[in-house]
Amino acid sequence: MKRVVLIFTLLLASITMVQAQNTSGILLNRDILPASTILSLSQREVAGTARSMAMGGAFTSLGADMASLGYNPAGFGMYQRNEISVSLGLGIAHAKNYNAYSTTNNNAVRVAINNVGASFKVYEGTGKLVAINFAFGYNKMADYNYDISYQGPATISSLADAFADIANGGRLGINAENKITDTNGYYDYDMNPYYWGAVMGYKGGLINLGANGWYPDEIGGNAEMSQYTNLSSRGSAGEFSFAFGFNINNIVYLGASLDIQSISRKQTIYYDEYIGYPEGQQPDAATYPYQLQQFEFGQSMQINGSGVGAKFGIVVRPIEALRIGFAVHTPTYYSVAYRYSAALSSAALSAGSNPNNWEVESGYVYANESTPILQDGGEHRWTFTTPTRLLVGASYTIGPYAVVSVDYQYDAYRALKLNYTPTNTGYTNDYFRNNLKSVHTIRAGVEAKPTPWLSLRVGGGYSSKVLNNNYDFISFSEPMANTSWYASAGVGFRLSDVTSIDVAYQYRKSQYSDYYSFYTNLSGAPNKSPLYGLDMLKHNIALTFAFRF
Repeated sequence: MKRVVLIFTLLLASITMVQAQNTSGILLNRDILPASTILSLSQREVAGTARSMAMGGAFTSLGADMASLGYNPAGFGMYQRNEISVSLGLGIAHAKNYNAYSTTNNNAVRVAINNVGASFKVYEGTGKLVAINFAFGYNKMADYNYDISYQGPATISSLADAFADIANGGRLGINAENKITDTNGYYDYDMNPYYWGAVMGYKGGLINLGANGWYPDEIGGNAEMSQYTNLSSRGSAGEFSFAFGFNINNIVYLGASLDIQSISRKQTIYYDEYIGYPEGQQPDAATYPYQLQQFEFGQSMQINGSGVGAKFGIVVRPIEALRIGFAVHTPTYYSVAYRYSAALSSAALSAGSNPNNWEVESGYVYANESTPILQDGGEHRWTFTTPTRLLVGASYTIGPYAVVSVDYQYDAYRALKLNYTPTNTGYTNDYFRNNLKSVHTIRAGVEAKPTPWLSLRVGGGYSSKVLNNNYDFISFSEPMANTSWYASAGVGFRLSDVTSIDVAYQYRKSQYSDYYSFYTNLSGAPNKSPLYGLDMLKHNIALTFAFRF
């Protein structure tokens, strides 16, 4: 084993990385943006204002609220006065794993701005065109803050088995300088980054090349592995919007917005594996002079980018109490940069002789390896297009006392499209078409006003599955939100003619797709971790301050 630390920046120019479709799991294929990551970046949870949160987000036909930034810009046509508002949010995400031996540290807390914006009247007339309002602001569209930490039960497959399978699948070899090579003559970290895990496995003593191919040469056949995984995710997606709302005869409201979206997400994954044996069944020291005891595999992935899209909407009030709204969100065209790095360390017991003359400390041989930093930047960025969204809603006002609102939203996720990539992953769009479904979302909310200065609100919503029942390994690259439901409640106080405060609480439960820590099936015999399940529970609190003049 060698102690080698190699850190530098690699700008992808024209590298082809043909990823095997039968390697997956949250520990593998992280050198590129897998299909599941692109899907997760396209899913949205509009934060909005405390009022919209409390009413379940049923705001396609409602307006005069900064939540219209995220739903229907026609709502800005309903403003009769200018407004400036700020909405603060507190989010607590709790990950609940299934089929894990134990879980720890699964709570992530974040305080952020959910919504901030202003609406100003730029035209007021006496004819059919009653008013034109201009609005701009920011709306949080997704929160990527969560922690997943779990321990898998003892299993017969090690991540070292998966690295060996990848090395065998690529027909990797060892050259005269004792460096791992590919069939094109590239070696070590000059090879396709898809093989970097196998490179680290070789340099870290996890695998070696024998007469029958690559195999974990320091793990006995009756070994039992304890596997610990921690995935930490931080970041969010936001939208900066510039919108116009038009009021025609106080009957028809039209709106349009230009939306500039931003994405920032960083994930770190730490994997620890401990190798043990049943009592009295340790491997023979002559056959296994070095016995792998433990290794750690860490990875870091960072995504930063922006996108542009638009919204168009209309609200019609056929009678005084009834409003019917419709909005279309165009596809958003995203361009993102991706940064990846990884490191591995291991410890092996020197059980007998020391045939390779490794440096031994207290009876153990240690190895450390760090990959280069892989960065797709400049003109070599990932670009993808999110699906079109259609929203339909209706609301009914009962005098000055209450309003009831219902929304339906359609997301055509099968149309999600990867446009350009520095790698050769043409099969990704086929995955989208074959494994994703259109998602149907229902939202509803009620607002009651027992007094002019007090508003009481409740609401909720449900989103259908995004994955087909026959989904392929797209679902196993990382846990993905498959279905979700939420319930909310809140209260609003009109402090004066110009100021108000609103408070809301939302409980959201999302069922995620099953996933592996690692999975390979390149030689006909799968090497895999246990299959895990995940529910994500979120507690969201919002506080909105509004000033009208």
